[in-house]
Amino acid sequence: MFFFMTILSFSQSNNNFTFLCTVSDNKGSEYYFYIEKVNYNSKEVWIKKIEPEKTVKNKKGKYVKTGGKEILQFMSINCSEYEFDVKQTIFYDQNGNVIKNDTSQNYGNKVVPGSVMAGIFEGVCSE
Repeated sequence: MFFFMTILSFSQSNNNFTFLCTVSDNKGSEYYFYIEKVNYNSKEVWIKKIEPEKTVKNKKGKYVKTGGKEILQFMSINCSEYEFDVKQTIFYDQNGNVIKNDTSQNYGNKVVPGSVMAGIFEGVCSE
């Protein structure tokens, strides 16, 4: 499944992170990036995904808050090879508490054209 992105501005920031895009899926998640290190054609970056908090009506007719979660992902992006390696993923709940810290590494991933990762790749590599 492909997600389409709306690129708004590269000037907004979120605690040293640069705003990248809002994904036009049903959640409207926002993506930010922070470049930690540059090595020739690759960049080590933190990607932050924020799900906006929304109030919705549940099946019982009560209004409840959903979303508000964050995911931080540390990865190496190879700008010349159109590949990325995931090194760490941290999941946070709505209150900023760590739910899971996944340190399993995933190497040699190709960037799929038209995907969210393609938008991240373009934003990071143009920086």
